[in-house]
Amino acid sequence: MMIVHRVRPFVVFLAAFLAIGSSLWLGDRLDQSASPIEPAYFLPIGLTFAIWGLIFLTGFLYACYQFLPSQQSRPIHAQIGWWMALTNGLTAGWNGTAGHAGTLGTPAFRAEYVVLTVFILAIMLGVLTYVLLLLRKHRSLLAAPDQWFIEFPVLLFFAWLNVAAIANMTAALMALGFTGAPYGAWWAVGMIGIATIVSLTMLHVMPTRFTLWVYAAVIGWGLIGIGINNLDRSLAVVAACSGAIMVVGIGSVLQRSRLHARTLHQGS
Repeated sequence: MMIVHRVRPFVVFLAAFLAIGSSLWLGDRLDQSASPIEPAYFLPIGLTFAIWGLIFLTGFLYACYQFLPSQQSRPIHAQIGWWMALTNGLTAGWNGTAGHAGTLGTPAFRAEYVVLTVFILAIMLGVLTYVLLLLRKHRSLLAAPDQWFIEFPVLLFFAWLNVAAIANMTAALMALGFTGAPYGAWWAVGMIGIATIVSLTMLHVMPTRFTLWVYAAVIGWGLIGIGINNLDRSLAVVAACSGAIMVVGIGSVLQRSRLHARTLHQGS
């Protein structure tokens, strides 16, 4: 068992490095495989995906953090370390699968690879959900710096995958030839509605104001990207994104009030 604990920090670090390396190596291929021929109303504007840089950076910072001598024996890393390594390994697998799908609309394009990425991302989302549950269960094990070096990387990745999962499904449907035409915009409005419901549900279970605002900010970022991408395509989608942002904002404020009231009640 001691050997497992000694090996874990190295595995977490290497997995984080693998996720970053695979993204850099396959960057151009990933851009090509994600470029739709028809308008993809649910996909955000390209700049929105810059959040992956922050996700990789914070994930790498966690890998370095848990590698510190003072951190290696902490129970919280024993609880989540292997799961974080698995998430990064799956990220590299997603990158490799998407990168080898080819360019949509060319003879070499492999739609089944894009479909496979949906299942990989679903597993990633499931693993991160479990990590968040572990962090919620073992909050007593968390120290002050853990808010930024553990909670922030996990929640950032999880929140973005909430948006990316639907975008990934949209890309897979387009790869299979389904564009929703001539109702693609209304299909996207429906997806935005589903994303909003999921977001409100997740906001309701956020345990602290910090986790609440991180999650809301990431969802808002994704919705802004979708809205901007549709400024010259569909006013309905832009309106849906604007409404969703307002709803998520109101939900965040209400949950913050509940958390504040709970804190006052516990302190009394």
